[in-house]
Amino acid sequence: GRLRLAVGSLEESATRQTALYQVESLVDEISGVGLGRRLGEFWTIFDQLQNTPEDAGLRDLVVAHGASLADSFKYLRGQLVQLGADIDGQIATVVQRADQIAADIAGLNRQISTSEAGRQGQATSLRDQRDTLLRELSRLFDVSVREQPDGAINVYVGSEALIQGSRHRSLVPVTEVDGQFVRTTVRFADTDQQVQLRAGRLAGLMSAREQDAYGRIDAIDQLAAALIGDVNQAHADGQGLVGLRSVTGTYDLLATDAALNSAAAGLAFPPRNGSFFITVADDATGTPVAYRIDVTLSGGAADTTLESLVADFNAQVMGVTATITSDRRLAFVADTGQSFTFGHDGQVHRSDTSGLLAALGINTFFAGSDAASIQVADALQADSRNLAAAVVFLTGDGSNAGRIAGLDTAASTNLARLTGPAVASTSSANPSPSLTDYYAAFVNAIAVSGAAANAGVEATGSILASLTAQKESISGVNLDEEAIALLKYERAFQGAARFVSVVDDLIGEMVALIR
Repeated sequence: GRLRLAVGSLEESATRQTALYQVESLVDEISGVGLGRRLGEFWTIFDQLQNTPEDAGLRDLVVAHGASLADSFKYLRGQLVQLGADIDGQIATVVQRADQIAADIAGLNRQISTSEAGRQGQATSLRDQRDTLLRELSRLFDVSVREQPDGAINVYVGSEALIQGSRHRSLVPVTEVDGQFVRTTVRFADTDQQVQLRAGRLAGLMSAREQDAYGRIDAIDQLAAALIGDVNQAHADGQGLVGLRSVTGTYDLLATDAALNSAAAGLAFPPRNGSFFITVADDATGTPVAYRIDVTLSGGAADTTLESLVADFNAQVMGVTATITSDRRLAFVADTGQSFTFGHDGQVHRSDTSGLLAALGINTFFAGSDAASIQVADALQADSRNLAAAVVFLTGDGSNAGRIAGLDTAASTNLARLTGPAVASTSSANPSPSLTDYYAAFVNAIAVSGAAANAGVEATGSILASLTAQKESISGVNLDEEAIALLKYERAFQGAARFVSVVDDLIGEMVALIR
């Protein structure tokens, strides 16, 4: 029994080890996706932009690096989803094999009981076949075995009976689609009850699917969401080389009459109580006129909704009109001969304390909300002059590019808000690590899991070898002893042959005398 449990534990550890090897290859900076390298290049190119913000080629390069980083997120996430699906696809085949083994063992139980009934001795050949099948079954999941007086065995998975004498309960794989993830479970056909697995290949496959493949996706989504939120909040506070004529938010709402920070509104990055500035300039005179738009989100009946925001904006601001698109997004359109910018009052930087511009996707660098949907905003891909490198809309100002570059080491405000099971804070004194630190912790967690899997395979392999040696010391064959026994039988046979030969000769002589 201990030997069977050790076989199951080794199979589970080896299965996890294989899956983690594939995950490690994805985050390898040389042969893998290279997400860490591209994240570093993204911060570096923004750092360079702050020194020469008017360089058109460098602006195009910033946009290209952003697109490359977004592609890396999408590819890594897609590979993890595919890995999870590939692992899940193996489960049905293993379950079908386990069910066939159980049926074969039940059949051997019947033959053994019949063969050994009413006679002494055992049906050794049949028992050997059954032991071989039991060993294979123990590789697939953990089993416990109870032998019965008639020679049959009962096999249990956890506390549930799988085989009782000549009868077995069929096992079936049941596949369900949970959102975008495919999950196959093992169930008893008669009750539809899920089989509780604690060891073996099936347990290893399910652990690898949930923890090593699908489980890592949460961390990647969290990192992408925090990157989008942090960069967009800084970018929305800045200005490009030219004023804006029109801009449409990249994020739509579920309801335009719900408070903007409520679940009913459905924003991935909810705004907060505060205000933002919009500055309108006349093309002819260039004179800027700044307006402060207050956003009330204090949990009261007067909280700002998208509808009330548009009404308040149009009542205060001259030269720019706010509207709600047919798909429930916010849009600003300047009057003829007018342009507008955000984040300053014409003289000094005025931060968006409400976070509303980033929440609605106005004047942002990224669009999307996770690693599956992240991309550079269409306005920047169309015209890199819209890249907001300045904070006061002055020639040569690259301060905002410097702010974005500083997110490399700054504590992430969005990581503090978001939750995720994969990576904890790097320090209790710093409850929110930087985006770079978070990714480093993510990679380290994979390395630690891989090392633990390797150690598990080594440890369970040693235990299995020890138990095998113990078993062989009792039931195994000693070749020296068998050779000695063979010589004894050979000498006994030779002696018997000599005896028969002598008797034969004597009988021959007696027959001759009688004649």
